Amino acid sequence: MAKILIVEDEAGLRQGLEINLRHENYETVVAADGDEAIRLFHSDNPDLVLLDLMLPKRSGFEVLDHIRKISRTPVILLTARSQETDKVRGLRGGADDYVTKPFGVQELFARIDAVMRRSEVAAGSTRSVCEDHTIRLDPATREATARNQKLKLSPKEFDLLMYLFRNKERVVPRDELLSRVWNYRVDLNLNSRTVDTHVTRLRRKLQKAVGTDNAVIVAVAKIGYRYLGEAAAV
Repeated sequence: MAKILIVEDEAGLRQGLEINLRHENYETVVAADGDEAIRLFHSDNPDLVLLDLMLPKRSGFEVLDHIRKISRTPVILLTARSQETDKVRGLRGGADDYVTKPFGVQELFARIDAVMRRSEVAAGSTRSVCEDHTIRLDPATREATARNQKLKLSPKEFDLLMYLFRNKERVVPRDELLSRVWNYRVDLNLNSRTVDTHVTRLRRKLQKAVGTDNAVIVAVAKIGYRYLGEAAAV
């Protein structure tokens, strides 16, 4: 289930977007101003951001600029402005798309789907199924199983496991995971606790499925993590 951060100061529209997106099986978090948007972006790691341009405390352009300094997470602008210059400014600032208010929810869903597909293709998430004696990952359906037991993974947990699986022959540094899974820039000395927290949750789910004696993902001190699924299952 993909997580969408809704940044909109108009309460009625914000609530309407949240209800409709949840009806479409998206997980949602909401912010009513620019400062809250930045805080939630860091704490909740959304897969996509719906961003209004006219916000209290900090404008949508400022929020977009902050996001693009650290991440390639898809952003769709929501704006009542009809001026072409604002749309061009947003797109040149790194936005992936925009919709002009008022808009229909079906148009918005179509744009979300298109942006998410482009993001997944860019990340290589449409490649073939990954499978060994322990794990099966299907990028097309986003389904994961461990010894034929379906795993309930968050989008980031799925992407994390997929990336570690595809790099099972080596230790993957935390900075690389922040860059490739979270789309964060690696030159900002970001705290790696985000990676450690997600790995801990992922390992707990995997070990419950394959047995507590099997360390499917192992930590390498001061470096990162390595996937050992098939070897651990022997």
